[in-house]
Formats: sequence, C-alpha cells, structure tokens
Amino acid sequence: MTNTPERRRKRRPFSISRWSVQRKLLLAFWLVSVVPTMIAAELAATTLSQIFDSNVRIWLQESTKVVKDEISEIKRSNARVAQLFLLYTRPPSSRWAAKHDKLTADIADAMGIDLVALVRSQDHKVVFTTQPDDIVSQISTAPNAVLQTIQIAGVTTGVVVSTFDTTQDGVDYQMVIATYLDSSFLNSVADVHSLDLRLYLANSQGANPQGFAEIFSTQRFEDRPGNMPESIAETLRETRQPSELFTNRYSGLYWPIFNDTGDLQGVIFSGLLRHSSLVGLVNQSNLFILIFLLGSALSLSVGWLVSRRLTLPLRGLADGVGAVISGDYSKRIPVIGSDELAELSHTFNHMTERLSELHHLEAQLRRRDRLHALGEVAMGLAHEIRNPLGIIKTATQLLHRRANLPETDKRHLEYVISEVSRINDLITEFLDFAKPNAPIRALYPARELAEEILGFCAPELATHNIDAQIDDQAPGATLYADSRQLKQACLNLILNAIDAMPKGGRLTLGIAKDAQYTIISVSDTGQGIEADMIERIFTPFVTTKASGTGLGLAKVYSIMENHDGRIECVSEKDAGATFNLYIPAHDGDLDQEDEEEEDDA
Repeated sequence: MTNTPERRRKRRPFSISRWSVQRKLLLAFWLVSVVPTMIAAELAATTLSQIFDSNVRIWLQESTKVVKDEISEIKRSNARVAQLFLLYTRPPSSRWAAKHDKLTADIADAMGIDLVALVRSQDHKVVFTTQPDDIVSQISTAPNAVLQTIQIAGVTTGVVVSTFDTTQDGVDYQMVIATYLDSSFLNSVADVHSLDLRLYLANSQGANPQGFAEIFSTQRFEDRPGNMPESIAETLRETRQPSELFTNRYSGLYWPIFNDTGDLQGVIFSGLLRHSSLVGLVNQSNLFILIFLLGSALSLSVGWLVSRRLTLPLRGLADGVGAVISGDYSKRIPVIGSDELAELSHTFNHMTERLSELHHLEAQLRRRDRLHALGEVAMGLAHEIRNPLGIIKTATQLLHRRANLPETDKRHLEYVISEVSRINDLITEFLDFAKPNAPIRALYPARELAEEILGFCAPELATHNIDAQIDDQAPGATLYADSRQLKQACLNLILNAIDAMPKGGRLTLGIAKDAQYTIISVSDTGQGIEADMIERIFTPFVTTKASGTGLGLAKVYSIMENHDGRIECVSEKDAGATFNLYIPAHDGDLDQEDEEEEDDA
C-alpha cells in the first residue's frame, strides 16, 4: 500500500514515553551509586555507632560518679560536724547534758543530719540519740560499715554511717552520725527522664542478708527489677571492675563500692532506657538504614540536577525544531554554559538564523521573478493597448470639436476621453511598478526631506482634519537615496494614512537612526491593519480599499528594495499603524574609504 499525502497527514505525532531520558539518567545514576552508598553507609554506621556507644559509656560513668561523689561528700560532712558534736554531746551524768543534747539536736536538724547518737563502748548502751532506739539498734558501729541498710516504718532505707571514738569522764564512747539516703537524695539528676540511677546496698536486714536491695532510684520504669542480680554481684567481687549490661531495654553500667577491707558494700547502677532515649535509635542497623536513605536521597537529588542539566537543552532544542518546522525562524534557544550542549544550542541558533536569511532571500527571489514576468507582460500589453487607446482618444477629440453635435453627445464624448486618460495613467503606473527606474542616489539631510513632504501634503491633511508633526529623534541624520523615489514612497504612505483616518486624527513623521540605517516612520491613529493582512499588504494587487489598485505599498516595497533597505509594518486593529522605512544613512564605499584612511593614519 502506497503512502499517499492524505495518509501522511493522518500520522499521529511522536509522543515521549513515560521513561524519558531524564528518568533513565536518574535511574542509572542511582544504580551506579547504590553500591558505594551502601558501603559508605555501613562504614559510617559502624563508626558512628562506636562513637555513640563510647559516649554513652562515658556518660554512664559520669552519672555513677555523681552518686559516689555525693556519698563521699556526706562522709566528709559527717566528719566536719562530728568535731562540733564532740564538744557539746555529754553523757546523762553531766549536769550540762540536757542543754547540750538540745543544742546537738538543733545543729543536726539544721545541717541535714538524720541521726546523732552516743553509744557506750563497754555495753553498747545508747546514752543519747536524736532518733528512736530501735533505729539506732539496727546500725552497726563496725569501723568499715559505712553503707548500711535499716528498716524505717517497714521500708528498707540506705544509711551513710560515720563513727567516732571519744572518752568522757574516763568512759569510752562511740559517736554515731548517720544520713539517710531517702527520696531527697540526688535531686539534681532526678529530673533526667531517660536516666535510671539506682543504688544497691548490702542487705543486712530481712530474709536475704547476703543479697543487695535497691534503696534508691531516680526513675520508676515498668518491669524494673527490685533486686540486683546475684550474677552481677559475683562478677563485681571477682573482677573488682565496673560491669556493663546492654539489653534490648537498657544500656547500663554497674559500678561497685568497696570498703577499706575490700568488702562489696554497694553497687551503683546507671542506665539509659532505650525506648525513651536516643540509645534505642542510635544503633548500627538504624544508622545504616538512615545513612543509606540519606545517601540515596542525595544521589537522587544530584542525579536529578545532572539529568535536568542534560535534558533541558535537548527539550529546548526539540521545541526549537518544532517551531522551525511550523515556519517560525525567529525561534532561539538559550545557550547555557560552554560544553557540548551549549555548542549544540549555539549551532541551532546559527542554523535558524541562516534559515531565516535563506527564507527571506527565497521570498525576494520569488518576488523578483514575479515582477520580472509581470514586467515582460506589462510592456507587451502596454504596447498593444496604448496604440488603440491613442487612436480612440484622437478620434474622440476630433468628434468632440464638431460644432453641430448635441450637448448630450459632447458630454458622452468627454466621458470617453476622461476614461481613456485614466486607463493610460493606470498603464503608466503599472509600467513604473513592473519596470522601475534605477535610483539616482545622493546624500542629503533626513529632516529636510520630512519638512518638504509635510509641506507638500499640508493642504490635503488640513482638509481631512489631520494634525501632522515631525518627531526627530536623530538630529543631523542623513539619507543616501534617490530623493524623488523616496518622496514618492513617503507620499504613498501618507495618502494611505489619510484614507485610514476618514474622521481626522494625528499623523507623525518620525526620524530615528541605528548603526547602519536612518529610519523614516509614518504613524497614524486610524483603523489599523488586521494581523493576517500585515504579511500580504506588500504583495501586488492586494488592497484593503474598495477602489484601490493594490500597487501603492508594493511600489514602496520595490523602492526600498532598490535602495538596499527594507520596510516594516507594526499595527493592530483599531490601534493605528506605523510603517518604518530603513534607508542607508551613507554611502558604504565612502565609509570604507574613510576607515581605510583612518587605519593608514
């Protein structure tokens, strides 16, 4: 089956698939970068996880140090205040005992000391105490029993105990100073919600005197064990070093407290609850996923930018080719950068510029061919028509001179003579257009030409109530042209402007200049020209007037072409029209000689 023109016109336009070049580049960029991204994510996750775990250990160690420092501070405080108590505390046999006992109780209360007692060494009898005797009886006065547990109202409570020997009236006594480790202990860290600080002390009371009971905790998490695992205690006794404990719920550190004889008296636990802190999130697996996702997002972003940089000029080039196919040779695409794509864009712009020039040259050649053919036909027709017209005009004039003709016949003969003269003028105008004379150029001021033309047309403009003015934007501008032909061109434009303003208006004759041309513009405030007519108004026999021949603007176009210039029209319907004549401002040969003389100088 053959491809007829009708079938070719029915072909569907090419459509881009969903997997465009940009998406393919983006996918390729991600696939190329996914393996390096995974390796980098694994290394980064391992490093960051190790760093974070190290920081967590340091933090937990510092947290346990807070508890140790607090206990040490209590011991030092007990030692300082003991010196004062030893001065005022007296056995009951002393006459100053009651007064001194009251003073000691006040000082202890003021300084936060929970218990002050004086125990006789011989029979361990309590001779003075600020707390009930059943509490004092639970406290061991052994020298190394610094951390102890006692029962207060059925609750196991930790106590920091300090004992000091003294002799009064020849009797040996022991002064016992104790501070409870109750809910007021470590208020500074109690508000850290994710930090779990616990203090375990050797359980000297209750059913399991060998175990460790929790006597203090900053948090109350669910499923929190009340006692320290025995395995942890055995490990601390054997290694005498802190023990780490990392589970799905906790990241913790057990720190042992030994007395002077090496006995394990207490354990400080410092832990972070994983589900309520960053510890639960910052692990190697989560870090790997997070870094991989961020790396992939970064790769996709960079790939999108690169693919956009590559495909944007291609899309612009496709749009430009489509515009050229549709006949728009003024389409240009932006040149971005200085790479191969920029070179491609630059080459396309140069190609469209050359195509525009070729299209213009082709149009001129077609026009010249038509004018040449028209000129040949016109000369033959003029010869064949003018001879009979001359005979008809002469015979009609002879008949008109006869005296015995009726007035009606004479009037009819006058009509014949008038129409023959009009036809002869039309033929002359047609011949002038078809075979124009070569311009005789000279250099003269543009302002002088404008004033002369307006002066010549002033009566006609005044008759039609049209205000005329000169807008000289280039004083001193010159024209290198045939003044007679140029006046004819301007006169045709002014007459068209008069016809376009039947109710009057304003006509402006402008003078401007660019690098090569002097621009004479004729602007009116008339009816304007429709957009689809602007490209055709310079074609012979095309006119918008009911009685026009369609040769006026075509003659102007021909004059400008013979002067190596051009004419442009800018107009909108009901918004007036402006015709711009681009006329050489000087003789090109003279300018070239001047430039050569300047170069020689």
